Amino acid sequence: MVRYRRRRRICIAAGLAGLLAGCAGLRVGQPTPVPSGRRLDVPQPTATQIGVGANPNPSAPRMNPFVAQVKPPGGRAAANPYAWLEDVHSSRTRHWIFMENRKTAKALAALPQRAWIRSRLQQLRGGGPSVSDDVVVDRAFYLSSDGARLPIEIAHRRGLGRDGNRPALLTVYRASGKPERPLLEPFVLVWLQMGGVYARAEVRNALAPIPAPPGAAPQPARSVALSDLFAAGQSLIDHGYTRRARLGIYGRDFGGLMAGAAVALRPDFFGVALPTGTWPQYRQIASGNCFPPTLIVTAERGGDPRPWQGYELAAVLQAEQICGRPILIQVRPDEGPEEPMSVRREGAVDQLAFAGKWLGATPAR
Repeated sequence: MVRYRRRRRICIAAGLAGLLAGCAGLRVGQPTPVPSGRRLDVPQPTATQIGVGANPNPSAPRMNPFVAQVKPPGGRAAANPYAWLEDVHSSRTRHWIFMENRKTAKALAALPQRAWIRSRLQQLRGGGPSVSDDVVVDRAFYLSSDGARLPIEIAHRRGLGRDGNRPALLTVYRASGKPERPLLEPFVLVWLQMGGVYARAEVRNALAPIPAPPGAAPQPARSVALSDLFAAGQSLIDHGYTRRARLGIYGRDFGGLMAGAAVALRPDFFGVALPTGTWPQYRQIASGNCFPPTLIVTAERGGDPRPWQGYELAAVLQAEQICGRPILIQVRPDEGPEEPMSVRREGAVDQLAFAGKWLGATPAR
């Protein structure tokens, strides 16, 4: 009887070994998982961080095929699996937009504070009581990685302590021109009433990569503009306004594309992202990243940025997200002079409520 039991255990062990070997055989030709002792529910190093040696425990990440749009020197670019989204009139893209908008609408409708934000925006746009008299704008300079001094404006409520723990939104604009909008517009004033800090920084208009050291390939995150953006964000942290978990990146037009590039390359740097899209060369991301809660807002068919710059960013972030934080996209009708003010106001409500939830911003009672 004992010998029978021993033989039975040996047979079972052999059968399991064969089954596992068979399963391993099914993985032939598939990407090999990257061994890592790090938890998957915490921010992971990006491919760029690994490439420049910022990751203390570097590994070889599996790259998403989406990076194929960037043709390597002397190499061949593979097919872009999301290129079909660039045909904004196709039935496939239209169905994708419909499904994404429905999912986003459901998620946004469940956010708290929407009624208060809507009411306050309506009051401000209608000439109601403002909070501008209670607002302080700190105008200063921040230092980029190469020592350049660039201007930054930081708006906050008077008496707001610098405890390093305030919800903050950062946006950037090109150094070649002035900001298109006044700093203290209703969107910003409502955010300040929610206990937040709002910063607008100038970045140099240079998207080309900074020359890399001899023997090293240029890295997208080493571009002058993105280097400036991260330096501006770090300056807010260093001066006690916020910390990474409560720092959001936000933007429209150029700033919206910069926000998308920044969150794709350094997801660990932000607590929330509100971009419009990004450029193809700044979608190089590695598998195994935990991206912050992201709400991409873009137009339906035209304009600048092109709508598919947001569509494709949403698709690749959703494909590579490893944690439960939402990656949402809101595709709105093309903006223009004929767009009702109520539609614009609802867009602001959505973004403020989304940022407020994930950064912990709430209006004073």
